[in-house]
Amino acid sequence: MKWNELEKQFDLDIPADEPIFPVNIVCKLLDMQYYMLHEVVKEGILDKKKKEKKLFSFKDIKQLKYIKYLVEVEGVNIKGVKVILKIKESKE
Repeated sequence: MKWNELEKQFDLDIPADEPIFPVNIVCKLLDMQYYMLHEVVKEGILDKKKKEKKLFSFKDIKQLKYIKYLVEVEGVNIKGVKVILKIKESKE
């Protein structure tokens, strides 16, 4: 068996919306303060059903990265982020 074939057997096929990352890992990956993540969840910007276990998916991390950009670079507050994301969602 070739190495590439063997390596493919061990690949994980995790759906982008599967919640697998705990809060501390998300904060570390995004260099984000816990209070900011807490505010995002509290405002209902991310799907609350999944957040009951405090686990986040790849899709959530991508959205949180965008939220962090809006807050830190563009100076938007969390309520403003919520409005921006609603407008963006309605256009899609």
